[in-house]
Amino acid sequence: MVEGEVSMPKPLAVCATNPSPYAAHDPSKGTASDVTRMQDSLRGAIAGGVAAELMASSIALFEAGGSRLLSAGSQSALRRVAERGAVGAFSAEGVASVALLGAKARTLMASRLWGLGPSHTATRAFVVLANAAGRDAARAASKEVLRGVGKGAGIGFVLDGAVAGVEAFMRVNNGTYDARTAVKHVAKEATTGALATGAGVLLGAALVALTGGMATPVVFAVSATSALGAKRLLRHLLR
Repeated sequence: MVEGEVSMPKPLAVCATNPSPYAAHDPSKGTASDVTRMQDSLRGAIAGGVAAELMASSIALFEAGGSRLLSAGSQSALRRVAERGAVGAFSAEGVASVALLGAKARTLMASRLWGLGPSHTATRAFVVLANAAGRDAARAASKEVLRGVGKGAGIGFVLDGAVAGVEAFMRVNNGTYDARTAVKHVAKEATTGALATGAGVLLGAALVALTGGMATPVVFAVSATSALGAKRLLRHLLR
């Protein structure tokens, strides 16, 4: 040590070189910390899971009139685009929410995905049920999809609001935020989290309602990536 230099105690030195993940994350600049990545992963997993639960209802909407919105060729093209997009999501460098499943689970789901052709998806059984149920089932399916979107939005609101609350508390303590700014930050993050998660669920359900069925892993991946993209867009617009 150079004479006259003040040494830093080891615990303080560690803190200086390894700051809190909340300190590394600056929502106003759109930077991505470990906390933000985990938050995005959970949001995507929520959107994908809820959309997968709505498969039967989405098929009912397809049979009730969604099949007439696109030609058979357009439906097939849309399915192919979605399935190609799912390839990246199930790769090691793919969507973070899918990566949370682990390598073995991703491999299993991917193998099942590509074992199912467009005409032999995991949701074909629901088509028979939807045909038999008629218009009453279509109305019930619409309500079920809306409830699912609301469910996803509600969970996204709580998730992003909770994380933003912790961030706001940390920033008020270190003087970065005042009380008013902290409240605005929490409100903005919670609202955009709700909108992004709900949008992911809605897009996954709409994809099935327009194409007549798709393998569950594809719907999960589409909804997860849509929720992630919607949140990033909202962050950019509200920066």
